[in-house]
Amino acid sequence: MTTRTEPPPGLGRPLAGLACALVVGAFAALLDTTIVGVAVHTLAGAFSADLAATQWVTTAYLLAVAAVIPATGWAAARFGAGRAWTVSLAVFLAGSVLCGAAWSLPSLVAFRALQGAGAGMLFPLSRIIVVEAAGRERLGRMMALMAIPVPLAPVLGPVVGGLVLETLSWRWVFFLNVPFLLAGIALSAACVPGGRRDGGARLDVAGLAAVSGGVTLLVLGLTGDHAWPSAAGAALLGLYAWRHVRARHGGPHVVDLGLFRDRAFSASAALGLLANAALYAAVFLVPLLFQQAGGTGALGAGLVLAPQGLGMLAAVLAAGRLVDLRANPRALVLAGLAAVAAGTLPFVLPFAQDASAPGGVTPLLAAALFVRGAGMAFAVAPTMTTLYHSLPRSSTADATTANAVLQQVGAAAGTAAVAVLLDRADGFAPAFWATLAAVALCAVPALFLPGQSTER
Repeated sequence: MTTRTEPPPGLGRPLAGLACALVVGAFAALLDTTIVGVAVHTLAGAFSADLAATQWVTTAYLLAVAAVIPATGWAAARFGAGRAWTVSLAVFLAGSVLCGAAWSLPSLVAFRALQGAGAGMLFPLSRIIVVEAAGRERLGRMMALMAIPVPLAPVLGPVVGGLVLETLSWRWVFFLNVPFLLAGIALSAACVPGGRRDGGARLDVAGLAAVSGGVTLLVLGLTGDHAWPSAAGAALLGLYAWRHVRARHGGPHVVDLGLFRDRAFSASAALGLLANAALYAAVFLVPLLFQQAGGTGALGAGLVLAPQGLGMLAAVLAAGRLVDLRANPRALVLAGLAAVAAGTLPFVLPFAQDASAPGGVTPLLAAALFVRGAGMAFAVAPTMTTLYHSLPRSSTADATTANAVLQQVGAAAGTAAVAVLLDRADGFAPAFWATLAAVALCAVPALFLPGQSTER
């Protein structure tokens, strides 16, 4: 692995302020998702509803997120990524306030959909903003900073959610977002540039309907009990692909399929899909293992992910700096995947199932989760730059949108696959074997990543 000898330029106060603004907004969205997951049982009791009906509080949010992601590229081009970011935060804020004021389960479900519509664009927009502002020599560290909320939210969410539900009304699960989002909006106004805008950017309405509808149905099918939504979603996405190929003239598009002719982009996007499947599968499985087999409550089950979060935090900034030092992206990713596999392997062994008896995480499993988190940081951080490796800057929004769609599908598919295995198999081992297989599959696109980092 070769790196350049001179240190990369510092971030400086403007970029540090930008990172702070984006992290606060992203953290609010991620924390909300994990807190609401803890509150489902309480909400069912508050509205005298069964769990199947109450689960729509989560499902409506996920479907709204999936529906708006494909419009990210157009919104960034038409209004500027920074302006679209601030509007998304405002929509999320309005949804949070309305959720806290909900008077019935149907109203709460509707307002959760509004929340999802605000949250859906936040993560792809934050990447577009960073790519436009950071420049190639600072991109690795900026993307690493943007990843900090990812390991923190699954750990803090159950803790904060449990405390709120024990001491306050369920309404504060949603009102808790308000100070974070107000701070995010204020910081965005001060630190986030409006971004380049093209007032003449046209929206491909038919394409948006096909892609948004397709992704939404696909996620609904993967997270629900019926297969037909997934089939319908795949058909809509296939129709969009056929229409895109047939359109030989340049025109507005929601997802530019021509990007997949670029090897670095295709490998990075495929890796993002598979890595998200492996990440969210484990986030689903590990707490459940300790809840069902060890009798751990929701609060304790959330805390068992702490070693993985700490591992990711410990490694992510180092990984980002190595990326900025032009370390070999392919080698970094493969080393990270090896660590993820090593951290997953103990969970497929028989003693892992017995080790979840009352008493919590054993030192071996804690160490395995730490290694897994550190490996995930090294496996994912380089792809945040290789995604744009050989693409022109004008393709940043399109590339980010396409990647976000694939990551959303990967997260839903990974969770759904292990949930089905848990339902049909005896014990957790088959589901963890599937997670390990997803990690191994990540090595295939990783082999096609660039062997060296170059200027865009």
